[in-house]
Amino acid sequence: MLNMVDRLVPGVTTVTPHARYYAVHALVAHEAVGRDLSGKDTQELLRRVEVALAVVSTHHDHEVRLPKAHGQDALAGVSPVVLAEAAQPGKGGYSSSPWGFWRPYSASERALGILEPGGSSLTPGPRSDEAVLRASLGPLLELAAQEEIGDEAAAFSDPLCLCTAGEAPDGQWLSTILCGVGDGPTTPHDRDRRETISLLARVLATHQVESLTQDFTEAVAFGEFGVTDEVAASLSITSAWQGLLLRNYVVGAWRRLWAWLVNQIESFMPAEELGDRLAAELPNQTVGAFVDDLPSSIDGNGHTAPVEPALRRSDWPSPCTELAVLAIGARRTKELEGDSLRAFIGNERIRDRELSPLWMCRRLEEHRSQHLRDFARELVRILLARAQRIALAKSQRRDDGSLWVPSRVRSRDGHLFAVGTEGSGDVGLRIDQLGSVLVGAGVLTNATGHWKVTERGWALLA
Repeated sequence: MLNMVDRLVPGVTTVTPHARYYAVHALVAHEAVGRDLSGKDTQELLRRVEVALAVVSTHHDHEVRLPKAHGQDALAGVSPVVLAEAAQPGKGGYSSSPWGFWRPYSASERALGILEPGGSSLTPGPRSDEAVLRASLGPLLELAAQEEIGDEAAAFSDPLCLCTAGEAPDGQWLSTILCGVGDGPTTPHDRDRRETISLLARVLATHQVESLTQDFTEAVAFGEFGVTDEVAASLSITSAWQGLLLRNYVVGAWRRLWAWLVNQIESFMPAEELGDRLAAELPNQTVGAFVDDLPSSIDGNGHTAPVEPALRRSDWPSPCTELAVLAIGARRTKELEGDSLRAFIGNERIRDRELSPLWMCRRLEEHRSQHLRDFARELVRILLARAQRIALAKSQRRDDGSLWVPSRVRSRDGHLFAVGTEGSGDVGLRIDQLGSVLVGAGVLTNATGHWKVTERGWALLA
């Protein structure tokens, strides 16, 4: 899942929500090179600039909906902000990291060529335009050089706030990089990112979109849109996105089912009882009857039917719902074709692995006559054994000689106990973060609560 997301959305991650930070970090890189700063001095400059950005962003009535500036909450209610104190890493500062919030952005900035690809330091890359960056963000350097920032920050909020980047030179510069236009050679990553943005833009043009990831998922994964829409059908990446989105339901089902099981574990519970608890949530029927009773995963026109989101909205008990989603995923291994199928089942090295859709398909077929509750008990044994193997493979010896085992479920003498709860959220697809960055770069807008493409966005994607 993560490898496919990285391929389809290069240059954006789940922790890179702001377009302007790409430009800010590039500007700091140019300033550090121009002044021949040491690594320690570059860190200090970076932190002071990020503090200045957070302060000015609190003094603006935001024109578009964006997350808060990094470190803004830590500085809330402080006026004036003393730079030497606020920029210090650790307690009392805006960030605990010596590099502020640059590290989460660094890989994306290198992937885009904004910083030097393959490097590890804050060094300008081939696509960094120093003149544009200074024209937009030069005043940030002046604010960062002050001893403190008080009410005068309001005078800088219009040109420097996160929400105004889309109309500024730095936003326009970043938008051309993200959309893969302009001079210079392009890479496969540039083409994939441009096609993903084009697909997202087409969804926004043809659907009423309020929840970006959810609405994008349901438009691309299900129905005829990817096949009959002229633009979506022309993009080589559409089928891959369909397979990835459908696979995310499968991965999410395993995560939810495992989280449910972990939450059932009481102090020193017999392992067999955990299987019994899952069995008690399931209907009294065979595996074959359970699978056959599920809704059709193909609609009347031969397109993928939105069964997975419908199941998630159903009244079924949670583990029963997730098992149904897994069964639908198994069925899709025989229904999808081409790039959709390849993205859904993975490459040849991993497609037959335990818990994969193909693996689940075989198990359901081989155990059609078995009672569903017995099938569930066996599934719990498989999950527990798998969890133990993974935890032991990742275990490490501490300095004091004890063994650190990264698992929330422990087993002793056939009994289980839990040392925490498991997360049950879906794998991040980066669509929300991509949308946020594109808003900051002036390609999209969500000012009215509905996502739309701006005029400049359409011009870049034409």
